[in-house]
Amino acid sequence: MPVPEPSEVAVTPLWRNRNFRLLFSAQVISLLGSGVTTVGLALFAYRLTGGVSATAVIGKALTLRILAFLLFSQPAGVIADRVSRKRILIAADVTRFALLAIFPFITTVWQIYALIFAINAVTAFFTPTFESSIPEIVGAKQYVKALSLSRVATDVEAVAAPALAGLLIALFGLRWVFWFDAATYLVSASLVALTAMPYIRRSLPPISAGSFLTELTTGTRILLREPSLRQALTLSIAEATAGAAAIVATISYIRDVLDRGETTFAFVMAGVGLGSSLTSILLGRVTGRYEIGARDPSTLHGRRHKWSSRALLVGGLVLGVLLLPDVLKPPLFVFSFLWMLNGAGQALIAIPSSTLLAEHTSELERGRAYAAHFALTHFFWLVSYPAIGHASAKWGSPSTFTGAGVLCLIVTVVAMFLGYGKREAHIHPRPSEL
Repeated sequence: MPVPEPSEVAVTPLWRNRNFRLLFSAQVISLLGSGVTTVGLALFAYRLTGGVSATAVIGKALTLRILAFLLFSQPAGVIADRVSRKRILIAADVTRFALLAIFPFITTVWQIYALIFAINAVTAFFTPTFESSIPEIVGAKQYVKALSLSRVATDVEAVAAPALAGLLIALFGLRWVFWFDAATYLVSASLVALTAMPYIRRSLPPISAGSFLTELTTGTRILLREPSLRQALTLSIAEATAGAAAIVATISYIRDVLDRGETTFAFVMAGVGLGSSLTSILLGRVTGRYEIGARDPSTLHGRRHKWSSRALLVGGLVLGVLLLPDVLKPPLFVFSFLWMLNGAGQALIAIPSSTLLAEHTSELERGRAYAAHFALTHFFWLVSYPAIGHASAKWGSPSTFTGAGVLCLIVTVVAMFLGYGKREAHIHPRPSEL
């Protein structure tokens, strides 16, 4: 069903919505802290191991991060549909504060693994719960703009966090990177506590040992029951493939093919974020104008089907086309432009996917649906990271990029045949009516 939209929220401009401002600020602050810790983790592992096996430690830590997401996000969704989401968010932030605060006192590698797994297990509770709360906070008409701003915040964090981490290390030392991150979670918890989040008492049956396993698969079944969500989930494979190609293999291309240094690498990766940010802003404005003529929920829903399907397929096509010519080893200027398109293509998939997810879930099931989406998309990244890494080591980054482009095009063709659902004005029945 379309996102519930209280009339008072519908007419409120996004930046005049106090609750959205608080949640968005909490997201920006905690994202910045997480980005700083990502940089600090690499340096911390290097110092702890003497540099000999630091990359192996980081690789295993990142694998444990995604494994924690896969294991805990769907149970978190079951819980998020039964208790106050505000309490979950605050509890998760406070727990992460406590875990990050003790990070500088680690003395062995296994402790790094244990803390990284624990922190991200808690994040698996926080992130889907946070994302599933946004539709009720901003209303249906403002949701795409809210998604665009959230995407921009993520992109800005990717650029700003390394610079801030370097400043903290230079002024205060490495341990302050983790304490800064811990502090951001306290600030985030405070902002969430100030937010007036709607709480709807849900008439869901109590969880039993037998029903819990069924509940765990509810979110996945929600994603697979609607053609447009199946299409979006399929194109998330292309998003993960192109994103992993940029994250894993770009450094090899910059150093081995272009014979450039770390500054060039940072410049090219910043281009990925810039392309994503510009596309997110433009998509929010264009779709806002397209949707403004919708006078009722069914018309708005139909229009979102139209633009989301087009954006998804264009995103997959862009990712495939930009990766194909890389086997020809384009020069830096061309490669930088292609990587801006990489960011744009990822945004064209991510924002419509979240839009369709909100449009086709009710408040009663949204926690489980967002948790399933979070788990499945991270599974695609978990597969893409090592696949791109091994391919690049065996065949070189140019051939790997082109192979990734072929895969993105295949995925896009498959997604096209999966269908996109109804494009005319329509609404979906509530779960109780099915």
